[in-house]
Amino acid sequence: AQLETRLVEARLRTLEAELHPHFLFNTLHAISSLVHTNPDSADRMISRLSDLLRLTFDRSGSARVSLQEELEFLQKYLEIEQTRFQDRLSVRYDIDPETFDAEVPRLILQPLVENAIKHGVSPKPGNGLVQITSQRRGDHLWIEVSDNGVGLTAGARARLRSGVGLSNTRDRLQCLYGTAHRIDFSDEAKGLAVRLEIPFHRLPLASRAA
Repeated sequence: AQLETRLVEARLRTLEAELHPHFLFNTLHAISSLVHTNPDSADRMISRLSDLLRLTFDRSGSARVSLQEELEFLQKYLEIEQTRFQDRLSVRYDIDPETFDAEVPRLILQPLVENAIKHGVSPKPGNGLVQITSQRRGDHLWIEVSDNGVGLTAGARARLRSGVGLSNTRDRLQCLYGTAHRIDFSDEAKGLAVRLEIPFHRLPLASRAA
């Protein structure tokens, strides 16, 4: 049992490590596209990326964090994206206060939001909206990331499902929860929603203080 636990932990660390270069590459690519056209925005993005990386290193180690911590990390990431998109990107939060101390896998929201921006908001003319919602439903935590973007064609859906971010998310959820989780896609009238359901656990007081 101890060996199995260590193998799962090692697998989780490997999966989480895959996300960092993926995210960093995408962000640096966005910065490079602004260096000549909008140097001030590029400079702000570099500064915010530095803050985000510092936060990442400070919180490395635990596979699970509180939803509040995850949202704080996500906010830093969204500051980078909003610098890039300016007023074309709006973000709305609908977070049940009871879920702030719920355990979630670390870095679980960023890949979902990144996909919403990349596949939904970026190709959309005009203003785009990404919404993050959380609720407690009995003994489960329910999280949704939705956008009002262009939606997905069959080809785009296939690329999304096989992409690094979503594949990594599925693998980590499987490691942590086995069959006790769900992740679903729902085509909206405009855009796409990704819905995530995992067991609801509150962080112990010692973890919250940390």
